Amino acid sequence: MLGVFMMALVGCGNGYGPYPATALEANERVLRVRGAFEKAKSDPLANEVRLDLQRAESWIVTAEADAKRGKPDERADLYLSTAEGQLSMIQTHYARRRAEDKLAKRREQALASPEETTGGGGTP
Repeated sequence: MLGVFMMALVGCGNGYGPYPATALEANERVLRVRGAFEKAKSDPLANEVRLDLQRAESWIVTAEADAKRGKPDERADLYLSTAEGQLSMIQTHYARRRAEDKLAKRREQALASPEETTGGGGTP
């Protein structure tokens, strides 16, 4: 009984892997990653992460070439996963910079507020 269960488990695992099962799935994933890349590239802060964007683009292009060959493999999956990680890092950079800018503005407002309230009272 245990042997039958183990054979069933082994049989189930052979058809599926961490990489896309079909070329169509690989193409869909490339399109999603390409869309995320284009969005990140059009961000006003893109110049700050120019090199990271170039790396992500090269991995996407390489994955596209593998997907066009029609047979998905682990290498294409690796390139796409790497590009996704790079894009995630870029988005994190954007979020951090926006948070820093927002904090700096609030700090400036907080420091300016006491001066405005004491200076605007009309006392000599």
